[in-house]
Amino acid sequence: MKVPLGPSEHPNQLLRKLGAQYDPDLSISDAFRLVGLRRGWKQGSKTWKRNWNACMNSEYDRLIGCRVSSLATWQQLCAKVGIKDSFSSITQCKKALVRVHVNIVDVLDSWNSDVTPICFRNKDALAAYTQSSTKFFGREIAKQDKVLRVLLRKLL
Repeated sequence: MKVPLGPSEHPNQLLRKLGAQYDPDLSISDAFRLVGLRRGWKQGSKTWKRNWNACMNSEYDRLIGCRVSSLATWQQLCAKVGIKDSFSSITQCKKALVRVHVNIVDVLDSWNSDVTPICFRNKDALAAYTQSSTKFFGREIAKQDKVLRVLLRKLL
């Protein structure tokens, strides 16, 4: 007789707390949306926004934030957004990333996959995409972090 296995714990702290089952094929934003639907959160509501920000912050901390002072992390971020140069310093990485217009949530969604997030030609194109996809990353959280501050753009 086979004993059913319990759902694997979600690596995202908030989603684990909310009882989300882990599916490695789901992006973090899709996993959050499923939890929101199951809990009846209306997209854009205060509850949804509070939990969305907590989820994205948790995912960032898990993937990047814990290694922010590592050159390898900065190089991995550059590679993830399609910058092919091999940088020898964090400063060089920052200078390259300042010119990139990419959605931070897309970066988190694609971190552990072969998918490269869309890099936009300018801030206006990024703003239009972010507005239509509702993939916002909390500005107050991003301003406090060395990596995110480099990618942060004032969109609205």
